[in-house]
Amino acid sequence: MTDLTEQKLGWLFGVAGAALFAIAGLVALVVGAADLVVGRMISALSVDTEAILLFVVAGLAFLFAYLGHRSWSNRPLTVGVALVVVAAIGWTILGLGDNVIALVGAILVFLAGVLQMIAPTVQGVKTLAAA
Repeated sequence: MTDLTEQKLGWLFGVAGAALFAIAGLVALVVGAADLVVGRMISALSVDTEAILLFVVAGLAFLFAYLGHRSWSNRPLTVGVALVVVAAIGWTILGLGDNVIALVGAILVFLAGVLQMIAPTVQGVKTLAAA
């Protein structure tokens, strides 16, 4: 486990957060379907809209985590900022809602972004200290 860097941990946390967003979207979709069966149309529409937004946020979180792991591995600061923004968007969509799975996903995506930004920050501080 000595080869476990901040970028690899960021990848793992980003994928885990994206998976939790997707699971929360599935749960919201099931709740929306149940509301539709019971006859609460407005509630079903609201929950289904939340499910779609959760799927979009899950896709964005996975996309940026993947890019940080593969294509943009030499740009960890960019990936970190993007993941923090995706986590903030996810948290804004949720508000203080009752979807705990999505809130944990937002926290994991936020931590993934912070982990991606550690190496460039340390390097910048060392550069400033040497000057």
